[in-house]
Amino acid sequence: MKNNERNIPTLTRRELLRVGGVSLIGGFLNPFRPLNVHAQQRVEPMGTARQALFINIDGGMSQIDTLDAKEGPWTPDYFDIRSFPNDLKLPYGLFKNLPDVLDKLTVVRSLTAWDVVHGRAQYYIQTGHPLNLALAKEVPAIGAVVAYELAKYRKPTDSLPAYIAMNSAGNQAGLINQGFLSAEFGPMSLSIGEGPPNLAPQKGMEETFQRRWERLQQLDKSLRSGNAGLDRGFADYHEYYRGAWAIITDPRVPEILHITEEDKKRYGGTSIGNCLALARNLFRADAGTRFIMASHGGWDHHGNIYKENTRNHPTLTRELDIAFTSLIKDLAGIPSKQNPEKTLLDETLIICMSEFGRTPGPLSETRKGREHYMHVHAGIFAGGGIKRGAVIGKTDEHGGKIVDYGWSANRSIYMEDIACTIYSALGIDWTKTIENTPSGRSFHYIEPASGTRYVRFRPVQELFAGA
Repeated sequence: MKNNERNIPTLTRRELLRVGGVSLIGGFLNPFRPLNVHAQQRVEPMGTARQALFINIDGGMSQIDTLDAKEGPWTPDYFDIRSFPNDLKLPYGLFKNLPDVLDKLTVVRSLTAWDVVHGRAQYYIQTGHPLNLALAKEVPAIGAVVAYELAKYRKPTDSLPAYIAMNSAGNQAGLINQGFLSAEFGPMSLSIGEGPPNLAPQKGMEETFQRRWERLQQLDKSLRSGNAGLDRGFADYHEYYRGAWAIITDPRVPEILHITEEDKKRYGGTSIGNCLALARNLFRADAGTRFIMASHGGWDHHGNIYKENTRNHPTLTRELDIAFTSLIKDLAGIPSKQNPEKTLLDETLIICMSEFGRTPGPLSETRKGREHYMHVHAGIFAGGGIKRGAVIGKTDEHGGKIVDYGWSANRSIYMEDIACTIYSALGIDWTKTIENTPSGRSFHYIEPASGTRYVRFRPVQELFAGA
């Protein structure tokens, strides 16, 4: 937020609502409380992680120019494609740092998308559900479901929201919120450019904030009484204010939201670098945040995909390379507060992927780019019980068809399978349904059908160590 020179608190009413949670636009003024929640079948979640970070490569990263590199006449010399263990090929000219941490992660090359339209595909990324316009307002994001499920573990000292989204409001699906769940489970949306916003009150304004907070409690006490005749929206507004108050009065928060100049440089000095440095701070603080989505936009390279000195493929890949690698190294070196024998990497599930891939083979003749491609894309999984130094899946010589799926389902890995994997790693039963939704239609954590056909979605067990 911008500095305000007036002698009043920095946070306006609108900003206070944003800090406390999310916008009410697109939500419900009278949200439902989940009352009838049950599992469809007996399953045993892995429970290998305490928190999760989803790095959203927004726009469609080209798999054959990154994690499943294929060389052809179109390949620039500076890509310097090299071979690594497990038949993995990477453009070393773009990924100079990633090889240092290949022994700490798994590359998946058998991902498939259901859609190639950004808005619908990004909705899938955030919810694990196909877009149904009739139900879109009530379907919560995966992060919101995680926040709801893990709420029972929140400590009295937890001041930060369970779900935080960074640079995620600008994609074509927008930032999906808590849907029909309570506002307390919605995402806090942060715009991270040169650094995180300053959410602390101005120096000397503490007493003013305290006085106004106490007066607010006096004025709207009756609206928080739980009276059945009152709209639930009153209680949700209180949740926003209560969440904001917890953040701005926690003395830990300024340090958590501070990224040193040294760290900014080490993470690349970019928005995605600052996002991942902040994610490290949030998980290290253990102050309530359990799910983070950090978006890295600009990957929709229909034209001039290899053009240097622009925000096209080479630049964005190098940004991701140094930021991601720095994060993995840092988390691997930070002891867990829960178990001294573990590190933050051990208890943090990290997923880095796009909503779909891009067309393999030669570049488009006129625009020198690559179009959207749903049949194959690739991603990275790390931490939180994930195998180390592994590769799952294999494509043909062109990178356009999967020839080895690399897991027991013997089919592509879809976003629903990844959502199942996230829930399982966090100890959440992915077969649950909630019955009392606004529409009256059961909300399945994972739908038994995609937008086109029925599939038995499941966690990708082959991702986990010991599986």
